[in-house]
Parts: sequence; structure tokens; C-alpha cells
Amino acid sequence: MFGKKLGVVAASIALSSVVLSACGGANGNEGATQNQDAKPAEGKESVSLWMFDADPMYQAAAEATAAEVGVDLNYEYIQDETYKTKISVALAANELPDVFQQHAGKSYRTPVLQSKTVAPLNDTLDSTGLGAKFLDNQLVKEEDGNIYSVPSNISTTLVFYYNKKLMSDLGATPPATWDDLQALVTKAEAKGIIPIALGGKERWQGDLLYNMLVARQDVNAFDNAIKGDAKFTDAPFVDAAKQVATLVSSNAFQKGFLGSAYLDAQELFKNDKALIWIDGSFNFGALSKAMGDNLGYIAFPKTGAEDVYSATIGFQNSAAPYSLFVNNSSKHLDKAKEFAIKLSLKLNDEFVRKGLPGYAASEVKSESQNEQLSAYATDISKTAKTQAMWFGLLSADTGQEYRDMTQQLYGGNLTPEEYTAQLETLLRSAE
Repeated sequence: MFGKKLGVVAASIALSSVVLSACGGANGNEGATQNQDAKPAEGKESVSLWMFDADPMYQAAAEATAAEVGVDLNYEYIQDETYKTKISVALAANELPDVFQQHAGKSYRTPVLQSKTVAPLNDTLDSTGLGAKFLDNQLVKEEDGNIYSVPSNISTTLVFYYNKKLMSDLGATPPATWDDLQALVTKAEAKGIIPIALGGKERWQGDLLYNMLVARQDVNAFDNAIKGDAKFTDAPFVDAAKQVATLVSSNAFQKGFLGSAYLDAQELFKNDKALIWIDGSFNFGALSKAMGDNLGYIAFPKTGAEDVYSATIGFQNSAAPYSLFVNNSSKHLDKAKEFAIKLSLKLNDEFVRKGLPGYAASEVKSESQNEQLSAYATDISKTAKTQAMWFGLLSADTGQEYRDMTQQLYGGNLTPEEYTAQLETLLRSAE
């Protein structure tokens, strides 16, 4: 069966919690690498850690965990896109740190497991009793019965951010429908304001937007197509692709957006150059800090037949979440395992402190949420489904081909009909 071949039990799940955290490159530390070498004290074990999440919370939690476990920490932050290349090389050469973070999605998780370089954590989870702290279904058990990772992030979803100042300057209101969005794009473009900032270089933002447009056409379109009960050439996929083409032709995105890096595009939004920013809930904290009351939020507009609370797009699925893995060649394997598990739980405490449901039990008290985050939390509680980003449900090779094709749609090199026909061929050939 096509869906089974891709390892997809269900491409979408019921949304049960409000989600937010800082994802790689979202704020601060945007340089390539930040390495803090810890010189081990005499007789003291050390643990090396690679992370792509830029939020200072991660380093603070890691340092506190190292002190608790009694190890010296060699913490290395690596910018998100650089990290993807570095971790691939390290997996192939078996030159990994003791503990490392990995992105969500099958295309990222599978190579780690296939490398046979990571250690099962079952024994430490059981012997320390810490496994019992994780909520149901938050620890991924692989087919061999082993648990190879612990969570490093909570689930995150698409967010439609807007710049309140620019919206006010235009005398406009946030869009509720596709017609509203088109009218707003035209109005902003006429005033010399970038309607929508988009970081096309890394490709995932365009992917995210297209996935959302399809879900607004038909909330079950991807689920049905991936199971073989429908085709990727059906109306929801073609109509959403036509909407992408319309946005491109109406100059909705900044000039050169296909070559624009995510962080550069984000700066356009933060610095009052762009009206709309379609990103993840992981960025609420960083954007609120940078923009204050100027940051606006709405549920993604009703751009198709489906209601705004019918679905949203999530950045991970339960079988392949953002994770921490332990190198099975670590010279201090037992300490590395204990460190990874306790770091995961400490990060969970920080999420709960921010007023967010975590993935494990916590005794930490939640702080209050700002107005925009509270509105998001309310909307998410009403949302029926979370559709995982398609890329995370595909194999690594297929996922890359899919994103290359989507890039060609945004670049105008493929018509909507050509794009969806090639999409159907690509995903059927993955059977």
C-alpha cells in the first residue's frame, strides 16, 4: 500500500495541545557555529552536544543539566542549514558528538537510525525511572522495540503573523478569505510594501504555504492521496497550486525571494518592510521580543472551501519528532544517556514555564501569555486536525525531489497542472 510504504500510519492527527518554542535559527546566534569548549576537570567525565536551536534557553538548560549530572559540557551551536550538512557528514563518517539534536520528519530521522550510530535509551529510562515522566506516545518505540531518542522540542504549527503598524498604515484589516488576501496583496504592493516576506532559499517556507493552501481546499486531500484513494492531480492540489501562481504573478513576495534566506526574509518583516510573515509557532517568543505590540496574529484565512478551524499544518509527526540522540560510540555512554534524558525533561520544564503543554510531567508553574499567544492558543484549541508537513512524511530522496519541484512552481518553471502531474508521478513511483 502506498501509505504504508512511506511509513505513514496517519498523515494527520487530532491537535491536542498548544504548541510553541524556538526552532533553529529563530533568534540570536545566527552565525555558523558557536563552540564552547569545556576542559574536563581531572577525573571528571565530559559530554559534547550539538544543537541547531538558537534560543538561549537550550544552552542554559544544557549547562544546568551538565551540572546536575556531574559532567563537563562541550556545547556547540550550529546554524540550522549548516547543521543539516554537518550532521549528514558526521553520520556517514561516524564522527558524532556524544549527544546531538535532529530535525523532525522521516527524511531526517531515518538516516540517523540507518547509520547504526545511536544508542538505545531503554535501559537508562528504566533504571532511572525517568521514562515514566514522559507522557503517553511521546517516546518513539522503533520496530525493534528500542527507544533511540527523547524529545527536544514540542510540536509546532503554522502561524499567520502580520505587522500591525503596516496594516494600520494601509487602513486595512487582516484577511479572512482568499479574496481578502488578494486585495490586501494588491493594496500593499501599490504602496511599496512587501505583501508577504518569504525565505525561498531553504525551500521549506514555500512548501509550508502550499501545504496549507491545499488543506484549506480539502482538509482530507493529502491523507486520501497518500493512501491511494485520490490523486495529486485532483482539484484541491491544482487549485492550491494556482493560488501559489497567482501570488507570484501579483508580486506578493519580495524581489528575489527564491534566493532569499529565511533569516533575511524574517528581518524584512521585523523591520516594517513586509506586511505578512508565514512561519511557525516556534517564533512567537522571538518575534514578540523584537516587535512588541506591533506583532499581529490571525488564524490562516479561509482560502478555500474549508473553515479556518478545520486544520493547520504541523512541523512534525509523532513518529519522527524533534529529538536528542546519543552516540553509541561515546566514551562516556552511560553519562551521555543520562544527560540526554535529563536535558529533554529540563527543556520540557521550560516549555511548561512559558504556559505551554509539554511532553512530560512537570512541577513547574506556567507563566502568563501575551495577547497574541493567547489568541493563538484559543484558535488552536478549536482546530480539529494537524496535517504534518508532507516533507516530513517522505523518504529523504523523495522529499528533496518534491521540494525541488515546488521551487519550480514558485519560480514559474512549472504550471500548476504540470506541477501536480509531476507530483503524482513522483509520489506514485515511491511505492
